[in-house]
Amino acid sequence: MIACEERGVEKLRMAKSKKNKDKAKLNLTVRDEQRNKLEQMASLEKRSVSNLIEVMADERWERLVEQQGVAYANTIAGAMNLKLDMDNPADRERLRRAVLDLVAGRKMPKQKGYG
Repeated sequence: MIACEERGVEKLRMAKSKKNKDKAKLNLTVRDEQRNKLEQMASLEKRSVSNLIEVMADERWERLVEQQGVAYANTIAGAMNLKLDMDNPADRERLRRAVLDLVAGRKMPKQKGYG
């Protein structure tokens, strides 16, 4: 009877360990020359090709986010009639100060329902 109970416990453990651990995969079709370049780059950086592609995608995303941030800052500066160069750290600081001054100069409305 004890042996049967032990087998039952093993079955439960096996059932719990059968969780789906697969990552979502993206199937890419590339030409042989591109594949060879990716494999060479991956071997130089001691990475797998899939890891290299993931790192490259992350870097690309960071560049896009930075570009969008600069474009947004230029839009805000233009709306405030400020002539600034976002590549210049001093101009970025001027924009931050101008926005802070604008926000600090206005009274914030009291929130109702909190007291």
